[in-house]
Amino acid sequence: MRERLLHALHMGPRVVERLLRVFPTDRLDDRIDADRFTAREVIAHLADYEQTVLDRIRVANTKPGSKVPFYDPDGRCTEHHFADKEVFHEGEVYESRREMTLDYLRDMSEEDWKKTFVNSVGDTYSVESYLVLVLSHDLEHIEQLSSYLATEVATIV
Repeated sequence: MRERLLHALHMGPRVVERLLRVFPTDRLDDRIDADRFTAREVIAHLADYEQTVLDRIRVANTKPGSKVPFYDPDGRCTEHHFADKEVFHEGEVYESRREMTLDYLRDMSEEDWKKTFVNSVGDTYSVESYLVLVLSHDLEHIEQLSSYLATEVATIV
């Protein structure tokens, strides 16, 4: 199970990179859904959030049971100017940070994967259960990017 999870986490940035390669650059800033990120913002968000992923895993591993700060994606989007980021650079940052996360995880023991942290609303996550959430987060944004692409294709036909 652990190896499959690591492999799936490894694939996330690669799938995003493939989607980005075929994404029309003139559509990166289109807001298809009013309450969701643009494609450019999605890539910047994934790159930004990956540092939080590693930080939370480190907290769980070194200070089990500790509380971690809230991550506000919309606030960070504004504060860190996701709308102005260069998408291919951010894609590389996402991939690089994910590899750092995976390297850290590979050095952890089975017991370390059971260590926990507490989020800002009081929910407790083991490293392993958190990684399942990270994977679902990846997939949510991959779905969003592919939906944008499908919308683009539908407008061409």
